[in-house]
Amino acid sequence: MNNKIQLVIFSSSLHPKTSVMGTRKELFEGIRRFAELDIVYPSMLVAGRTALEGLFDGGRGCGSSLPDDAAAKTVCFIATGGTEEIFKDFVAILPRPVLLLSDGLHNSFAASFEIKTWLAQQGIPSLLFNAPLDYSPAFFEDLEKELFGNAGVADATLPAQALPKFPRGVMRAFERTKIGLIGGASGWLISSAIDREAVTKAYGTRFEDIPLKELEDGFAAVSADDPEVGRICLRMERFLSEDRTPDDLRDAARMYLALRRVCTQHEINALTLKCFGILNTCRTTACLALALLNDEGIVAGCEGDIPSLWTMLYAKYALGQEAFMANPSSSNRKECTIDFAHCTIPLAMVHGYRLPSHFESQSGIGIAGSVPSGRYKLIKISGTALDRYYETEGDLIMNTNIPQRCRTQIRFRFPSEAEFDRFFQVGKGNHIILCKA
Repeated sequence: MNNKIQLVIFSSSLHPKTSVMGTRKELFEGIRRFAELDIVYPSMLVAGRTALEGLFDGGRGCGSSLPDDAAAKTVCFIATGGTEEIFKDFVAILPRPVLLLSDGLHNSFAASFEIKTWLAQQGIPSLLFNAPLDYSPAFFEDLEKELFGNAGVADATLPAQALPKFPRGVMRAFERTKIGLIGGASGWLISSAIDREAVTKAYGTRFEDIPLKELEDGFAAVSADDPEVGRICLRMERFLSEDRTPDDLRDAARMYLALRRVCTQHEINALTLKCFGILNTCRTTACLALALLNDEGIVAGCEGDIPSLWTMLYAKYALGQEAFMANPSSSNRKECTIDFAHCTIPLAMVHGYRLPSHFESQSGIGIAGSVPSGRYKLIKISGTALDRYYETEGDLIMNTNIPQRCRTQIRFRFPSEAEFDRFFQVGKGNHIILCKA
């Protein structure tokens, strides 16, 4: 066997290594059927000169391209979410085009989209291969052909379309919007920064930075005996999963009250929260809080992702729809389907739900919502000036229940292979917004 693959595995410490590797045995075995597989971890790398660099570039300086050897390919397996910043540290020593591999577990697919969008922004060509959940033989046959039969394939990333002109009513709604940025953006959103001054000049929307500590202090000030906490628990306790306790629900309700008070104090009508920042200090999650705020008309998003929040606002103002901010989780080109998942969703969008833990942290309260089937839009506004636009329509055909991904899970079918392929080609970051068509 002449084919060789050096697989660099990027994974987050939030995901147990035993689970990350144990759930990928079929993937690794599928690759071994057509290539010698050498697994490498970024932890092998050292500052300045690196073991991996020496292995690949024969001792040349940092930043040089790796040797062009048709029989040996370096593939970056983005095994989990939260790896985007780690990846940036090593991109200089990777060959071009950068070869990315993802699958349908542990937010692998979503992180790969963020990385691919960032690479396009840097002018670095890349190719993304996403393994279907069933690790079908056809996928490995296609992967072998792409890696070893089509050397030098050009980058397939396409820009999003220009943003359509908003009606006057939508512009007025954005002008009246004040967005609270609680804790800033999550570090893994490497392709999602915006020019706030340009957005304010164009739309009149105001932004306010709110320290995470203010929310943490507000959470500590909300008593578990608060009557409103009790009312929320009385209404929702029957939906708790077996691994969650009434105390978990009380803490999630306290977080909701703390966030709502921040909104009142700062007179904000939209917010995005660096939600992973509260895991250690508050020992809970904001998934339920964000869902309840959205139901009340305060558009609330995760992870400090401003483009996604802006798209949710667009869905409300222009389309009159609640929105599900979701991660792409797996794909199946034969069926023209992509699965999406996240741990929060407006309860107004579901016809039933359970309250399990948050996926990555296995703590707090997440929402496993059952979303009605039917016709939906996928939309995303992106770009530093929020002036790029992606939209397509298709059918939500089922809800899934896969343990190794976020809790609300849906399967979306594209109307054609061309639309399925366009989803991969347009650079738009990791999150996508789903709403009723």
